[in-house]
Amino acid sequence: MNIEAKDLQTALIKASKQFECSVIDLEYDVIQHSKTGFFGLFRKNAIIYVKGHKKNHNEKFKKNHNEKSTKHTSKSYEKNEQKKEYKEKNQRPLEIQSKEYYKVKNDVIFDSFHKESEEEKDIDFYIDEIKISLEKLLATFDFDIKVIQVSIWDKNCVLIKLDGKDAALLIGREAHRYKAFSYLLYNWLNAKYKIQPRLEIAQFLENQTQAIDNYLKILIEKIETNGKVQTKPLDGIWLKLALEKLRERFPNKYVAIKQNDEQRYIVVNDFLKKNE
Repeated sequence: MNIEAKDLQTALIKASKQFECSVIDLEYDVIQHSKTGFFGLFRKNAIIYVKGHKKNHNEKFKKNHNEKSTKHTSKSYEKNEQKKEYKEKNQRPLEIQSKEYYKVKNDVIFDSFHKESEEEKDIDFYIDEIKISLEKLLATFDFDIKVIQVSIWDKNCVLIKLDGKDAALLIGREAHRYKAFSYLLYNWLNAKYKIQPRLEIAQFLENQTQAIDNYLKILIEKIETNGKVQTKPLDGIWLKLALEKLRERFPNKYVAIKQNDEQRYIVVNDFLKKNE
């Protein structure tokens, strides 16, 4: 019998009521694990296939008891063997022990050197790995979205281009899904590879960049006239794009993010100098 519920625990409780037995007596296979979804999407219920329930508790007890006895005997044997090996090792000539010590020490140093070298690999080394991981992630979505491109943007950033029939759904209203997905990618790539993503879904990032450019033209005129300016409240990709462009345009001015309650905006002025 297949039982479906919002999570595995609820499914097991439901099955135990139908079979009139304890949850621990159920014999079942998990067909599908539950998923909480992504902003209300992709949610999946847990599904289990219940074969029946165990009838003889004594057989289970005897089996567990025999397994524990076997494990205890095995552990005792291993412990005695370890003592014997330790005794034989310490009875060997000091010269042999010394050579083995330095051999182990040198092996550890050699391994550490290669681990450090692996950590210093360029982004290019990870491009294919990132693309494959992204394709596996998108395959779990119900959206028709494909990985179009994964390439190096700069030494600390990788460009990720996605597109498909459901691109607009992944962007979401007021770009709330785009921001959430960007944050998810940032946490993954920064933690694993020490790099950050530049996410392009369809032409969303390109369009937003153009919109920011048009807005910044007005701000730049004010800065050149008055020497200072404060932007309207910005967040997410808009805040990042505006900050990058203003710092590039005015390298000798103070350009920083300020926060007032829950709103963030950018200030540019001559009174404070940007820390290099």
